[in-house]
Amino acid sequence: MSDSRQAEIWAEGPAGQMMCALISGELGWLMYLREPGDAGFSSRNPDYAGPQQASISYVRTNGQVDEYPAAWAYPAATVEQALEQFRRHGSPPAFITWHNDSGDGLPPRARPVWPDST
Repeated sequence: MSDSRQAEIWAEGPAGQMMCALISGELGWLMYLREPGDAGFSSRNPDYAGPQQASISYVRTNGQVDEYPAAWAYPAATVEQALEQFRRHGSPPAFITWHNDSGDGLPPRARPVWPDST
């Protein structure tokens, strides 16, 4: 029997950053946005060993269907752990491999880095 669970879950951090999880059955994909309008970061699974062209369809809450490479997905339990850590700490979890979709070369971070005022 296949798991047909579909979910779109958003969590907001203390400095306006956002994390989105799309779940399809036993797999899920993550996106991390540092601020509104950010192209952000998306998950990549370095342990993926399936076909390179395989993809997964995710149904969004508005009914739109998005399709992403299967190599970007993690087990749903791992995605749920990532969301929980983000909710607790406000930063993207280090146990997820992140791809910088904005191309700005900066790592994901929880909040802006302020200059030392001392």
